[in-house]
Amino acid sequence: MMKARIIAGAALLAGLSGCMSNQEFIAANQDAAVKAAVARGSFELDCKDVTPSVLTSKVVALRFGYERTEYTIGIAGCGKRTVYLTYCLDPETCNAIGDSNRIHDQ
Repeated sequence: MMKARIIAGAALLAGLSGCMSNQEFIAANQDAAVKAAVARGSFELDCKDVTPSVLTSKVVALRFGYERTEYTIGIAGCGKRTVYLTYCLDPETCNAIGDSNRIHDQ
């Protein structure tokens, strides 16, 4: 039953992303990507008041015809800054990936 739901969800996602242009797909996921990067950055910088900056954005093709959006997002706050790669399949599935050793003082 769960496997059928996953397959149905993946098929729906593939169908929906095929109906959007790359710019629409990027725009649809950007707020969620920034939210994911802000959450991770706030934790890693130990700073509640951070400022995000979207540095780059693009659509990346995956296997089996799937696509995801990829953002490079800079986070600054409390005298520190870092950068995250944030990937989204849709607004509900975004992950900010970074290297904690790459936190710099401003």
